[in-house]
Amino acid sequence: MSFLICENSTDYLDSIARLRLMDDDFMRIVFKDEDVVRQFLEIILERKVDIIECHAQYDINNILGRAISIDVLVKDGDDYINIEVQRDTKGAHPKRARFHGSLIDANTSFPNEQWDELPNVIIIFITETDVLGYGLPIYHICSIISENTQWFKEGREIIYVNASIQEDTALGRLMHDMFCTDPSEMHYEFLRKRVSYYKESKGGKQEMCEIWEEIRRKGLLEGEAIGRQQGIIVSIKKLMSKNGCTLEEALDFLDIPKEDRTTYIEIMTS
Repeated sequence: MSFLICENSTDYLDSIARLRLMDDDFMRIVFKDEDVVRQFLEIILERKVDIIECHAQYDINNILGRAISIDVLVKDGDDYINIEVQRDTKGAHPKRARFHGSLIDANTSFPNEQWDELPNVIIIFITETDVLGYGLPIYHICSIISENTQWFKEGREIIYVNASIQEDTALGRLMHDMFCTDPSEMHYEFLRKRVSYYKESKGGKQEMCEIWEEIRRKGLLEGEAIGRQQGIIVSIKKLMSKNGCTLEEALDFLDIPKEDRTTYIEIMTS
């Protein structure tokens, strides 16, 4: 796609102008820069971060087929850190944090690894509203022993950052920047510089337009796939209700591939 085409595409350019770091698609793009991620984490964790690995949009599957697409996954020394931007309250459910941690555990441990050698996992949810409802700017959740309130050191920590509180603190200024559409209004230079590149420079706009086009193309393909899936579900229901087929017989009749059957079984039995 040439820049001229992109420049004339007002829909794309208007969309780019409205983007904020609280929009997870845009955050994933900006956070491809390892130094941006490092400085961002150092403000939240209030400690030095030495990044060994950094992945934006990291996909993890479990053995039963339920996948998650992690916004950012970082390896820092003995820690794995997952950063998630959650605008939807349901998306920031505590059990989702648990699920993220369990899949990271399953995908970062190795056969015969000693239990005390398992990496620590930190899950960070940055939420648009105060999901937990206690009026705090940040929540650190760790396990304790109920009987004596001592720490139960299992190596997992969950952090909720309430982005709606934007006080004049290092964290509050960072959360302010998460909502800025205009990079000139950002407090932090490391964020302002990267956001300006994608919103204002010729090369950055070109990259964003190409990414936008790819997202649109994938959306069309996913829409087609959903349409096919819905048609198959209707056919399964008809075979079961009108022909007296079992679910397995209906799947056989429709020649549903073995690798796709779990999906349809989950849909039909939920």
